[in-house]
Amino acid sequence: QIGIYGANYKLAILMTLFIQMFRYAAEPFFFAESDKKNAKETYSHVMTYFVIFTLIIFLGITLFMDIFKYFIGPVFWSGLLIVPIILAAKLFLGIFYNLSVWYKLTNKTLYGAAIAITGAIITISLNVVLIPKYGFIGSAWANFFCYLSMMLISYFWGRKVYKVNYQISKILIYTVLAGIIYYISTVLNIGNTYLSFLINAVLLLIFVGVALFNERRIIRA
Repeated sequence: QIGIYGANYKLAILMTLFIQMFRYAAEPFFFAESDKKNAKETYSHVMTYFVIFTLIIFLGITLFMDIFKYFIGPVFWSGLLIVPIILAAKLFLGIFYNLSVWYKLTNKTLYGAAIAITGAIITISLNVVLIPKYGFIGSAWANFFCYLSMMLISYFWGRKVYKVNYQISKILIYTVLAGIIYYISTVLNIGNTYLSFLINAVLLLIFVGVALFNERRIIRA
């Protein structure tokens, strides 16, 4: 169980690496921008583009799972179903890092610690409840709900301390679109591997194309 979980968890490494690189670059950037008049607007745009990139990574891995699964070997393929759950959890964690600007800029880092402790309690509690019944799948969902709760708590708490008008509607549209594309890829049972790759590539390009079209004015600017 642990081996299967750990092997499939590693398939989210691209998402993890991107989030860590973003975190190291973003924190100094947030502080450097804090004194500017349009700082909050900048933070809002950064959040939107972060979500777009992480959703592209999510789709890139899930749509081409038949390729990525060979990095862990057939003996671990029974755990591939947790990969989308882990990727979504990592996305929530990345959004949490974006949202953390409110307690860092206001020097209220104890609030951030309180959110992290809450996430730890949720993780431990759900692992105790879910693992005996569902094994490594339960652990994946515990990871998912941990980061989801941390993200939501940080968002609503931050609005009271340091309100940033994030582009929630736009972010939700991109998220729903990515979800629809992922769902379509799962229900299409195509016997031909090459045709399946082609269709999934088209689906991924649709998402990228929609994002580029919607953000074309800011990209040009």
